[in-house]
This record gives sequence, C-alpha cells and structure tokens, in this order.
Amino acid sequence: MTEDRNGPSGELLSLALEKKGAERVRAALNVLTESTFFYREDDPDLFLFLVRNKSGFRQFVEHFFGWRLYIDRHVARLIKERQYNDRLRISQRDLFDLRRRDECFLFAILLEFHEEELRRQNVSPDDDRHLRFLLADFVAFALRRFREEMGEARPSEQRIFEAVRPLFLQLDRHRFLRLVDHRCAEAGEELPAGMEEHALYEFLPGIRCYDASQAGREVVIRAYRSISGGEEAQVDSGTPSDENGSDGDGA
Repeated sequence: MTEDRNGPSGELLSLALEKKGAERVRAALNVLTESTFFYREDDPDLFLFLVRNKSGFRQFVEHFFGWRLYIDRHVARLIKERQYNDRLRISQRDLFDLRRRDECFLFAILLEFHEEELRRQNVSPDDDRHLRFLLADFVAFALRRFREEMGEARPSEQRIFEAVRPLFLQLDRHRFLRLVDHRCAEAGEELPAGMEEHALYEFLPGIRCYDASQAGREVVIRAYRSISGGEEAQVDSGTPSDENGSDGDGA
C-alpha cells in the first residue's frame, strides 16, 4: 500500500475513508448519488460530516469514478465530466439537461431573475433564508426579457407559457426550486395573460451553482442566434459558478 506518482492508491483511499466510520461514509456517498444536490437542510449532521472530510471524499470519487465533488456551506454535488454508457439516449438519462431552446433561454432568464430578486429582497448569498417568488412575477420578467433580446422575432406569449411549465417541473424534480403554495388568483389581481393561478416558489441553494451572467450570454447566443431552424439547444449542467468558488471551501 504505497502512494504512486498520481497520488494515494485506491486501497489507501478506501482505508482512509473507512476509518471515518464505514456506515456514515456509505450514507454520505449514497446521498450524493441519489439527487442532483445534497443540501445541508436534508441532513445537517451528515452534511457536516461530509464537509469535515471533504478532502478524503474528493480524492475517493475522483480516483474511482472520475467525478468532482463540489461543496459550499449550503450544498454539495457530484459533477460528472462524461457519460460512459454511449448506448443510452439523452431521454434515458436522469440528468438536468435542457435541450429545447425556449427552455434554455428561460433558464438563463431565471438566473437573471434570481439575481435581481436577491437584490430587491435584500437577501445575501450566505443568507439561510430561501428566496421566494411568484411564478407570475417570473413570467412577467421573462416576457420583458424576451422582448428586449428578441424584439419582433420573439416567440408568442402562449409558446413561452407552454415552455415555463415543463421547465419548472424539471427544476422542481432536480431541486433547483420547490413549490411552496398554489392557489387561485383573487379577483382584480393583474396577472400575465394565461396565468390564472398563483404559484409561490422558493429558490434552493443549487441555483447558485450557476453563473447568471455567463449562462445568460452563452445560452441566449447559442439557442437563439446560432441555431437556425432547429429546436434543440443544450445547457451545461456541470459547472459551478465563480460566486461559490471552484474549490468549494465556503463551508
């Protein structure tokens, strides 16, 4: 059991983690693979265990799986650089992977909306409060951004509404946000056409793993100006934002 020139051997890495407590190590590794994000609020004790032993976990998953482990004070996630089973279609993988160009643009707009709401509601990135917003407010913001970016070439409002619903279903499933309350709008309230219901959502910390300014530029250009006649685009689902830091030592 010696270290090679590329770092500790697999056996040494396994033994080093096992000494931390095999059952807790097993639990942490399983939690990391069961969802896109592992949030501190999911299991505060296990999250703290992961943070305290992040170096060992990082070396372990990198050595055996070729994954990167990202951790900050709110969230941990595994970042996979590649997919190994080439026989699987995109639709058969359980990934956050946006390919419809309207959804790509809407996700970029959602990142901008998140940044704007942070400032408007005076919530800092380190705040433990979850930022809440009405779906109707986001839709109104998105319609304005489509007009600003696309002008007369923008899609119809109905097409935007139709893209919002599947996007939010996917964002909820991968825990970028969650539905808090859903109720009918009261008489006299002004909502965008087609938005008959209030839906109150809250952002979860995983949304901060994406850089709003970079994502906005790249997605808008790729999805609406560089694609001619096609309906598919793709959002990179693996790169954390610069805000949290690439080494994830914010905890």
